[in-house]
Amino acid sequence: MSEDLHKLLEDVKKELRPTEEEVRRGSELFKEIKELVESSLNISYDFIVSLEGSFAKGTSIRGDIDLDVFILVRKKDLSNEWIEEHIIKPLLESELSKYQLQLKYASHPYITLRTEGFEIDVVPAYWAEDPEEIMTAVDRTPFHTRYVNSRLSNYMRDEVRLLKKFLKSIGIYGAEVRVEGFSGYLTELIIIKYGSFIEALKAMSGWREGEVVIIDEETTRELLTPRELRKIFRDNALIVPDPVDPRRNAASAVSERALKIAVIASNTFITKPSRKLFFYEPQVKPLDELTRFLDESGRTVLLLRYSVPKNLPPDVLWGELKRVGRRVASLLGNYGFYVVDYDFWSNELDHAIIALDLAHRGYLPPYEVRAGPPKICRGLLNFVAKHSSSEKTLAVWVARDNLPKAIIRRKYKHAQELLNFLGSKELSAKDLTFLSVINEFVGIPEDLKKNKDFMTWLTSFVTKKYPYVELQCT
Repeated sequence: MSEDLHKLLEDVKKELRPTEEEVRRGSELFKEIKELVESSLNISYDFIVSLEGSFAKGTSIRGDIDLDVFILVRKKDLSNEWIEEHIIKPLLESELSKYQLQLKYASHPYITLRTEGFEIDVVPAYWAEDPEEIMTAVDRTPFHTRYVNSRLSNYMRDEVRLLKKFLKSIGIYGAEVRVEGFSGYLTELIIIKYGSFIEALKAMSGWREGEVVIIDEETTRELLTPRELRKIFRDNALIVPDPVDPRRNAASAVSERALKIAVIASNTFITKPSRKLFFYEPQVKPLDELTRFLDESGRTVLLLRYSVPKNLPPDVLWGELKRVGRRVASLLGNYGFYVVDYDFWSNELDHAIIALDLAHRGYLPPYEVRAGPPKICRGLLNFVAKHSSSEKTLAVWVARDNLPKAIIRRKYKHAQELLNFLGSKELSAKDLTFLSVINEFVGIPEDLKKNKDFMTWLTSFVTKKYPYVELQCT
């Protein structure tokens, strides 16, 4: 490692380590919440309140510290209804209400509270004594905490922070549906495997789709070979058997897109190390400048305002946005429009947007040319018969390239026109829940124009400026 690179990483490490005050206050908050939970619950089953997650493992990043407080209950049939009645309801009515509370849902309902810059999840789970007793994904968390703490040194905790910050900066940190990237636990496993940030990037730079990364060779290979793992997880972009439970893929959330970004970014940093890949600040440009940028490249962006059902869990909302966005993009493609890209944004409360980036300003010529079968067959005659009898056909002939062709009037010449007149034959009623089409940013609500997160996302979507390639090209 060069002296410059060593200094860069050491400087970044110092900036990422939590302050003594953050660690002290985080520990105090856990103690306060633990005592409030224990005094508020009156259940007939044994339970403990434990600290899990990054803070418990010493891998939190300064200024971005979350606490995961688990209520582990020794009750095997831990239904959501029982949790709501005996845990969630008493806690919402307890002294915890002095904090800013929000009820959320994953595999189990849980509570998120915010105070003093900390975000704290209070999560009920089954108290398993062995990984084989695990009922849901959250039940596995305490075993992850123990495993990571048994493998990480203080040096490696710094390396974890480097990798976490790197992945955050390029937008692929987090296993939630919105991101489909690298979880905190997966990031810790990668450092446990490779020992350092740089060695991890060297490995990541050569990853391929379906890459198998085995953390615990002895335990995993006793059960499954890499070939068997690829067969079991054939639909996963990255395969990292969980050392706590080798039949589970700890990287199942990582999408093909996130994997490609990780490979590109790793190569970028190795080739040209830069502080910017840890502390990238995306730009926010005004709407008139974004419009000029689109005009120069001959593109347009259509925004679909999606109706957000009340109390819809975030992962369900993002899943719906992705499904509908993919369906609409496919539909536009079927009608001949070139979809450059599509993406999604939401504040997870009352605003959700599907964005469509279209070439040729979203317009198509009034007529399209269709080619028929290249060989003499019944299909050739059917092609001629079908198009010669249609009022939409301008001409049918056999061209000099030997293909039968027809010039046909298009049904829709502009993407917005197509989206405005979609019928039940094109999209299901469930897909048609967007409220309106916003063309060329006219009609964006004023509160969204003032929303920094939305404008940052829109700027990146329009300009396509991302650090993992931007730095490589400078």
